[in-house]
Formats: sequence, C-alpha cells, structure tokens
Amino acid sequence: LTSKRVEEGQVGIRCRFCAHRSYPERAGRSSSYPSSKSRIYQSLTMMLRDHFVKCNDMPPETKEIFLDLKTKSRQGLTDSKAYWVESATRLGLVDTDVGLKFARKEPSTSMQQGRPN
Repeated sequence: LTSKRVEEGQVGIRCRFCAHRSYPERAGRSSSYPSSKSRIYQSLTMMLRDHFVKCNDMPPETKEIFLDLKTKSRQGLTDSKAYWVESATRLGLVDTDVGLKFARKEPSTSMQQGRPN
C-alpha cells in the first residue's frame, strides 16, 4: 500500500480523540485522505474497524458504547456509500486530481467590480 503526499487544502478524516498526538504516537489508520467522495465510506469503515478499537485516547466510556453499538449494528446501516457521497456533496466537497477539496466559491459579479452584494 502506498501513501500519496497530502496537498494543501485537501480534505481528510481524522480521529478526534488522538488528533493532538504526533503521528508515531497514534494507533494505525487514525487519519485518511480519501481520493474521491466515493471512497469516503471505505476510509471511514477502515477507521471504524481498525482504529477506534486500538485508540488509546478514546475515553473508556465512549469505547464501551462504540464496541456495544458495533456488535448490534448491521453493516448496511453504517457504510452506505450513497449516503457519504450525498453528504459530501451537500457540504461542498468536490473530487479533484489530488483528492477531495472544498469547492471554490467564485465571487459574485458585483464583488468582482469592487462592490458588496
């Protein structure tokens, strides 16, 4: 598995519990930079499967709830690819050659002329 260089402005997913730690101090798969909206669900499911169970910074009560829910939920409820693509689109994420980024909002015509809307 090869890693690509992360570009400025590229959108990623990171564990909120260990984000403050340096990379070597975090459990594996603590962050991911999906290459497209259609890969978000895969990145998240890998994090759910591989990272959260090993994350030492997740509070014990949160980990207990997570593990309990993990045994009770059906796979289809947590990894619907269409849900993640639609949600990313609503947030303004777009696929680019270097991965996900927020869509650049073009200034309105009146702003381009130096006047506010």
